[in-house]
Amino acid sequence: MEQLCALNKIAFTVGGVEVAWYGIIIVIGMIAGLTIVCLECKRINLNADDAVELFLWVIPLAVIFCRVFYVAARPEVYFPIESWEDFVDVIAIWDGGITIIGGLVGGLIGAGIFAFRMRKKCNFGNIVDLIVVPVLTGQIIGRLGNFVNQEAFGIPIRDPKLQHFPFAVWIDDPQGVEPEFQPMVDANKPGWFAATFFYEMVWNLIGAVIFFVIWRKNKRFPGILGFCYFFWYFLGRAWLEELRIDAVPVTQVACIIVVPIALVLGVAYILVCLSRQSFRKVNDAAIAGELPHTELDRFEVANYRFALKLLSKGGSAVWKFYGVDDVPVAALADGDYIKKVKKPRNSAKVKTAEGDEEHKS
Repeated sequence: MEQLCALNKIAFTVGGVEVAWYGIIIVIGMIAGLTIVCLECKRINLNADDAVELFLWVIPLAVIFCRVFYVAARPEVYFPIESWEDFVDVIAIWDGGITIIGGLVGGLIGAGIFAFRMRKKCNFGNIVDLIVVPVLTGQIIGRLGNFVNQEAFGIPIRDPKLQHFPFAVWIDDPQGVEPEFQPMVDANKPGWFAATFFYEMVWNLIGAVIFFVIWRKNKRFPGILGFCYFFWYFLGRAWLEELRIDAVPVTQVACIIVVPIALVLGVAYILVCLSRQSFRKVNDAAIAGELPHTELDRFEVANYRFALKLLSKGGSAVWKFYGVDDVPVAALADGDYIKKVKKPRNSAKVKTAEGDEEHKS
């Protein structure tokens, strides 16, 4: 099989300004992500104009933080800043040097600002769900730029049986090799290397398909795709960093930390949502007088009692979380009556099971 050699890094020149293929590919990835957002935003009560505003908040902040995190991980290269030229080197994103992890942080900040502005239409969780698949799409396309730039490749592939795409990729001029991997690489000599950027493209594609299905079906847990994304993406990066010979140690450490945190927080978030939804089901049925005809499982009964204990001891924030103003004294499956619960600060009616008593607090 013929060697798949890289393109010239420069696509064309306009007025003496060189336009790199990497930049073009990144822009294509952004446009693809924006297109998906525009097509899907109506599912969370947004329109195309809102989608464009979201794009204008997320992308600039993502780009800024991409560079900030890249520079921060290489203090020996960029610091101290002792001259104007040093400062230009720090911000010279046009010379290359960004990290996706920083972009995620900046993008979340942008999404948070947008969510605050659109709080009457949708919430932060809805917006996170909306942008996860577009983000993965942009990352999938963006990784093609790594091949053009001859970067983000993995360890040398010595076995002739694996020296072909997609297992390996021919690198004309190996660059950016970290010191600990230098003994494995013949300096600046072409050869076959693990196509780790392609591995990541496949990994992200699988995640994008799974998350798109969840996005279409998920109505109970707004924002859950954010936890799914951080678990999936950083899990992939964790094992890919073992293969990449340009890997920065701090990146792998970050991945190892983020994966279990995302998993635990995701599970906790689902349990919290289930608790709130279960409570509302029982409480709404009690208010409507339909509790005797409502089927309840053990979790719903136990959760309702637990929530009432929190309401009786908690402040207004607890009541706001559960989204209730009126909590009846309800007879549940075993015939026991829940003690009367008083809402703090504000005046609220609390009815008995017979509906003939009210209390103001």
